[in-house]
Amino acid sequence: MSTFCMSPFVRMTQWWNGNLNTCTHYGETTGDGSDIEKQVFIPDGKYHTLAEAFEGEEMDNLRQKMLDGERLDGCRYCYHLESLGLMSLRESINSCYDERKKELREIEIYPSNKCNFRCVICNSDASSVWANAPLQTPGKTPSNSYMLDGLGDMDLITISGGEPMIMPDYDGDFFEGRSAKLFTMATNNSVFPSQQFFDFLDRCEEILIYLSLDGVGEVGEWCRKGLKMKRFERNLFRWQFWFDQSKFERNGNPNYKLRPPYLTGLRIMYVMTPYNILNMCEALKWADDHDVLLDMRNCYSPEKLNCAYLPDDIKNNIMQGEFYNDAHHDFVWKILSSSKYDENRVKDFVEYTKYLQVLDEIPEQALEIYNQCLDTISD
Repeated sequence: MSTFCMSPFVRMTQWWNGNLNTCTHYGETTGDGSDIEKQVFIPDGKYHTLAEAFEGEEMDNLRQKMLDGERLDGCRYCYHLESLGLMSLRESINSCYDERKKELREIEIYPSNKCNFRCVICNSDASSVWANAPLQTPGKTPSNSYMLDGLGDMDLITISGGEPMIMPDYDGDFFEGRSAKLFTMATNNSVFPSQQFFDFLDRCEEILIYLSLDGVGEVGEWCRKGLKMKRFERNLFRWQFWFDQSKFERNGNPNYKLRPPYLTGLRIMYVMTPYNILNMCEALKWADDHDVLLDMRNCYSPEKLNCAYLPDDIKNNIMQGEFYNDAHHDFVWKILSSSKYDENRVKDFVEYTKYLQVLDEIPEQALEIYNQCLDTISD
């Protein structure tokens, strides 16, 4: 199996705490039973700009390891996706570049953990609201906000948070004069962007806007504490109206081939956990009723919320339940069958849920898998 990846030749990622990696997934947990912590590849403060870090010794060493064909622990997330028959970021990047030329063409930026939500899949590193919760450690503030000096137009620009639409980092100066062949963003859709932001989008060739929604009704509002469904629907309508007046296809450009498997347009991102796996039918129907596409994802980090580790009898019960369509069924089956029951991770899930119960009242549907796990552990 080939292990070569173009990412260190073309891409840099900055995290909330200022640490740098070559890509989003380097050192991420895999969901295959192995613990790979997010590795501090380049520590905050060592370089002044992304361009300088890209030319640094760490990236040079990583590029050489790729050329030598080494199989790297930090890349195991992509290897795991490929073993499931899913396209990985490694395969996606490799499909875009014909020659192994070193040139910074892609950036992904998480300037800080400033956020107005407290989502169950998140933590204090990525959410300032979580940082204020009991028993949490405040996230580290990066020494250099986004290190973009010397960078012009890009093949790919991705921004995220925290919540990017409430961050001062994403003011007019960030977008002024910039453009990208593809721009992607994930937002909780609580704040509608400014005109300067839309002026920037008009300069991009294609865009992908993800509105994060991990459930509808009371389950959704609990999973993403801060979500108000009426506000979400109102801003969704505003996004849809803007897309319909713009040069972009709201449901994606079918001829877009720059960056598989990236689609384009306006989409809901739904991250499946034990709390919302039973809410997916309702969410998919809601998406159809509101004329918006919904992309299903699995939660790999934190690993205690990966449904693949649930007990076999619970997995079987889930698969015997209701599914909205074949795509929904196939997605859930692929995830649940990807790993074996892991008692320790299920115990972590149970203890985490007990902690969440101290913070807020949890909707009954969100507790169904938890209650079944209690029975399994007590047996």
